Amino acid sequence: MEIYKEFILEHSVEIKTSPEKIWEFFYNIEKNYNIWHPEDHILFKWMKGNPLEVGSTIYSEQSMRGEVARLKGTCTEIIQNRKIAFNFDFPTSFMCPKIEWLIEPNGKKSLFTAVTHYKFGKLFLKFNKDKVDNILKTTEKHMKEEGENLKRILEK
Repeated sequence: MEIYKEFILEHSVEIKTSPEKIWEFFYNIEKNYNIWHPEDHILFKWMKGNPLEVGSTIYSEQSMRGEVARLKGTCTEIIQNRKIAFNFDFPTSFMCPKIEWLIEPNGKKSLFTAVTHYKFGKLFLKFNKDKVDNILKTTEKHMKEEGENLKRILEK
C-alpha cells in the first residue's frame, strides 16, 4: 500500500520565439524573476555554481497563498534549450519534490511547459482535502500566469 499520492500539474503555452530565447530568459532568471510574475515573485539567486548547470543551487522567494515561500534547491537535469529541472531541499521536498521547465521547438514557435510535482501522505489527504485542493488550485493559477507572462514578455 502506497503512503503517498502523487499529483503532477502541467501548464503549456505556445510562444512565438525560439527555444534559445526562452533558454536565455531562464539563464538570466536572477534579473528576470520579478518581471516574470510581478505579483508573486520576490527573489531568485544562484547560490553555488553557474546558471543552468547540474549541481548548481538556488534560493528563491515567492508569495503563495499570501505567505512567502522560501525555496532552496538544486539543478538536477539540464538539456540546453530543452529542459531545466530542480529538486527542492527539505522541508519543501516533503510536499513538492521537483519542478521542470520544458521547451519544445515548433517551427518559428516554441511550446513552453511548466511541470510541478506534488506528493501528499494519504493520511494528510484524508484530513486536509480542502487544504490540498487549495494548494493545487493556487499552483495551477500561478503556473498559468507564469506561462502567459512569459509569452507576453518574449513576444514583445
